[in-house]
Amino acid sequence: MQSNTDSESAGAEMHRSIMTAFCDVLRTTQLPPMTVMSLAASALGAVYREVADQHRCDDGCPCGWKPNLRADVEALQAALAAKTQAVPSSDLRVMQAVGRA
Repeated sequence: MQSNTDSESAGAEMHRSIMTAFCDVLRTTQLPPMTVMSLAASALGAVYREVADQHRCDDGCPCGWKPNLRADVEALQAALAAKTQAVPSSDLRVMQAVGRA
């Protein structure tokens, strides 16, 4: 079973990779931020499609994932919505450390 630390670490790495790609495209193309966000969303959709297609083999995949377009897209939309909601500044768990005491 995957630990919460592994998941958090993977999430942080994914965030760094996407932020780097986003900033690179923004800088090199001069496209508006929402256009670049749309391109990122389209790329994620394409990645989903490619991975889902590879999991639709007759023998199934050893990982056990069975793609379900409707449920998977709903889960992705919920994850996006959850991360775009403003977090109350009084939540110390999400505050970035400014210095050291």
